[in-house]
Amino acid sequence: MTKDSKTENRDEVLLAFQQECERPTVTQITEWTARYPQFAEDIRGHAAVSWDMAAREARPEVEPDPIMLARAFSRVLNLMYDTEVAAAAEKSSAPAQLVESAQTFEQMMEARGTDVRTLAREFDIERGVLADLLSGRMLAPIGNRFVLALTSALKATKEAFDAALFRAQNSPRLGHAKADKTPVVVARSYECIIRDSSMTPERKQYWLDEE
Repeated sequence: MTKDSKTENRDEVLLAFQQECERPTVTQITEWTARYPQFAEDIRGHAAVSWDMAAREARPEVEPDPIMLARAFSRVLNLMYDTEVAAAAEKSSAPAQLVESAQTFEQMMEARGTDVRTLAREFDIERGVLADLLSGRMLAPIGNRFVLALTSALKATKEAFDAALFRAQNSPRLGHAKADKTPVVVARSYECIIRDSSMTPERKQYWLDEE
């Protein structure tokens, strides 16, 4: 590349990515984001557009219904999440090494000017699910769809999410204590928290469905 403009360099990188990876795989996306980390989000976004266009071209005569669109979008989100996981796996830093400098979920929300109530409304998810995550009462593994929704809303990386989760789980907070019982921290799996919530069966399935 010979141009000095950052914008022009970005455009050249995306053009080269498009020409070399017409329908990019997770491996290709990981390689390109590692090669050009300053354009990682642009590359992932371009890949999502490529997948969407390929899906539309494959079925031009079919009028997409909401369920098909939701499933297709979910697959795109999962592929994007996989690239985040693959990129994080290449880094040697462990959560324990990051915990001292990592932001908490509360700090991430404050930085984005949001809170649990707002995110719950935005995601159409029960507030208690988010509260369990923030208080360290949600056990890993956590659903890909939930992780991607939260990292996207907070403009955070998967690495930052893992570090915040590590901090939360190592400093768990009590829920609402009953007067006749000694309060204890009860950590539950992501699936259990979703299934025990008061959300509709359809919303529960949405947050549990990883396809």
